[in-house]
Amino acid sequence: MPLKRLIKAVLPKPALHAAVRVRDGVNFLRVPKAAFDARNLRPANGLELRAIFTDESSAEAWRKDHAAIAPLFGTGERFGGVNPGDRRAIYYLVHALKPKRMLEIGTHVGASTLYIARALRAAVPDGRLTTVDISDVNHPRDGAWVGVGLDRAPRDMIRQLDCERHVEFVVRPSLDFMARAGETFDFIFLDGDHSARAVYLETAAACRLLRPGGAILLHDYYPEGRPLYAGGAAIVGPYRALRRVRRECPDIAVLPLGALPWPTKDGSNLTSLALVVKAA
Repeated sequence: MPLKRLIKAVLPKPALHAAVRVRDGVNFLRVPKAAFDARNLRPANGLELRAIFTDESSAEAWRKDHAAIAPLFGTGERFGGVNPGDRRAIYYLVHALKPKRMLEIGTHVGASTLYIARALRAAVPDGRLTTVDISDVNHPRDGAWVGVGLDRAPRDMIRQLDCERHVEFVVRPSLDFMARAGETFDFIFLDGDHSARAVYLETAAACRLLRPGGAILLHDYYPEGRPLYAGGAAIVGPYRALRRVRRECPDIAVLPLGALPWPTKDGSNLTSLALVVKAA
């Protein structure tokens, strides 16, 4: 058995999580300072989250598109995928902000990809999403969709949802893609590698790729690095990364979305989604 698998099999989960945190922290200390430019970020006072999440036109569109997605993806959680309440929040944000060009880092099983695609289809007829993953998420045998019990790959679900013209799948490391991207984006969703190093460098790259007034959305941002859900652990990488970003660039702020008007997971309505914005 490979050493990594042996360690995972022997160590209890709390000890394993602690070891990962220590390793992540040590690696992060070695990362050279990046350059951050907050000029194109949407201002913190330019977002009315309560209005976005209670907007009836978004609610009506979501109900229609959720009904189309549910038979393909299901209505519950899929291991490693964005939970149902967070998927709904992402849909409302896309529907409200109407980005013409959107970038998603971390496709995995396509949980958020499907809802972004349908939100673009509903609100931005010429909207386009580029979704990037280090693995071939559509592989017929090795794609993550196989392991979570889905009947079809993300690309096939996108096709059945009549969203092919809105979505491009890219297999490439995130930072490699972002360094060579030949375009800019209105909305960037970071949900790939959750290590502090990766989120720190991806945030710097995302700032460079933003169009004026653009938005960056983080997933698994746990304020103060503390758990949000009963009995759950906190993923500390994104919080550590943004703590350093804010220290090095005070013009950048983080806006956790907090409590949503609908359930998310574990009987809660809290979300780990957070927007990176220009400080007020």
